[in-house]
Amino acid sequence: MIKILPIASGSTGNCMLLDFGGQRVMIDRGVTAKAAQAALCLNGYTWDDIGAVLITHTHIDHVKGLEVCLKRIHAPVYMSAVSRDKLTLERAEVLPYTGRTEILPGVWVTPVRTSHDCPGSIGFLIETADTRVGYVTDLGVMPESTLKLLEGADCVVIESNHDEEMLRYGPYPVYLKKRILSDRGHLSNEAASAAVAWLAERGTRHFLLAHLSRENNRPEIALAGALQATAGMDVDIRVLPVCGTEMFVIR
Repeated sequence: MIKILPIASGSTGNCMLLDFGGQRVMIDRGVTAKAAQAALCLNGYTWDDIGAVLITHTHIDHVKGLEVCLKRIHAPVYMSAVSRDKLTLERAEVLPYTGRTEILPGVWVTPVRTSHDCPGSIGFLIETADTRVGYVTDLGVMPESTLKLLEGADCVVIESNHDEEMLRYGPYPVYLKKRILSDRGHLSNEAASAAVAWLAERGTRHFLLAHLSRENNRPEIALAGALQATAGMDVDIRVLPVCGTEMFVIR
């Protein structure tokens, strides 16, 4: 069993707490300390309960609360070498690409490079003795190598950023549309649904759709696409809220 607290997901901020039976890992710190603390307290957690922090990349919606976070907690912070060098954090630990790193007793993390317009951007496969969780957001494409790494995971948090038609005919300037649609931009609903179907066919039952665009997507559209792609399969698919205080329990 794993408990997941989706504190924030989207272009305004990203932050999630994973509780592996008492070993707690926070992914990204793209919200204020006040917002994170409020969500933690509502679910019975304090800063001292966080055992490790994982950072995907250095875009502001993923790290804007990190500096204050480091003043509140004493947990190690893990990220890619490129991200550490860019942020110049003394306390940051590097996740090597050579294999799994044990970040807490019985909790291993394998980083995976993600195709995004931020150097050092990564996702994660987080494993315990009986649970495997994938976390991949902010990526323009989902390569087969990443799918194979996540194959068999119990739960996968995956970006479902935009509906391509809404984006193409929406209010964004042309340069921004091209950026989002590029291989170093963000994953569309269609691409996310295809990845969800591939993983579902190979045993993953739980999916959390993340990082939805407020301007170019709707939760019901993203969810409908993923459900259609997995029709007839035994899956549980949910959309992460922009700001959340409700704990998800994955069994």
